Amino acid sequence: MQYSQTAQGIFYMAASSFSFALMNAFVKLLSPELSPMENIFFRSFVMVVFVLGIFSISPPNNKAKKKGGWAKLVFRAVIGGLSMLALFYNIATIPLGTATAFAQSVPIYTVIFSIIFLKERPKIGVILATIIGFIGVICISNPSVGGLEATNIFAGIFSGVSAALAFITLRSLRDYFDEKSVVFAFGITMTLIGGVGIFLPIPYLSNGWSSPNGMAWVYIVAMGLAGTFGQQFLTRAYMLAPAGIVAPIDYSRIVWGVLLGLFLGDRFPDLMSGIGIILILLSGILIALPVFLRDIKRIKNA
Repeated sequence: MQYSQTAQGIFYMAASSFSFALMNAFVKLLSPELSPMENIFFRSFVMVVFVLGIFSISPPNNKAKKKGGWAKLVFRAVIGGLSMLALFYNIATIPLGTATAFAQSVPIYTVIFSIIFLKERPKIGVILATIIGFIGVICISNPSVGGLEATNIFAGIFSGVSAALAFITLRSLRDYFDEKSVVFAFGITMTLIGGVGIFLPIPYLSNGWSSPNGMAWVYIVAMGLAGTFGQQFLTRAYMLAPAGIVAPIDYSRIVWGVLLGLFLGDRFPDLMSGIGIILILLSGILIALPVFLRDIKRIKNA
């Protein structure tokens, strides 16, 4: 049976979401032994080795692209790496589902940055969905007695904001570099950030080098491979199907985060956190809905 490219894109996006959720779960398992900075280093180092293997078979091709774009590439790699570092800190210190929900708040900030930097004018429905998402962020932050620590709230918001900035920059990089080059630059930058950071005493993020032992090495390889496959599946999904069709599927990552977190021993989300997770999930789907409907209509008319 021959499946359409759209159906294949949906499958690859679902596989990407699960792969990234697995990566986060392995980060959670490694967190008692490794600092967020060490997790960043090992995760990105495995990815770089894997991508170099891909390069040996299929080298990047940027000949047809415009010259330049290096400053944007470096900015995207650095800001994306810092976003992941903030996510890894939250994974180590709060429930996995809550940390994932913070990270998946990207569309909320993307709408805002699209207005500021790209001069886009979203419809009222998208603006209302963005407001719903902000309410969700407030709910999972739970700024009351017994809520999250200020460092977790800051890391959660920063992971979403910086990932949104990286996404905005990624749009313009398509004119300069192919996908493999962007992924490789991201991996190299994260490896450098983590490689230097693990030897620096950075509060909350690094307490020096600690050599992994036993099963930790298995988790490290699994974490790096899960993240690499997630990135490859994500790229493949966007190559096969319209963005509006596959993007909402990525929100299954929140559901996987909650389930895997419970499996690893996290407490079940309380009422306020649960409402926040649902609102962020709803917000992302509503923001993607107009593009989704447009792409569905275009496919039917093709």
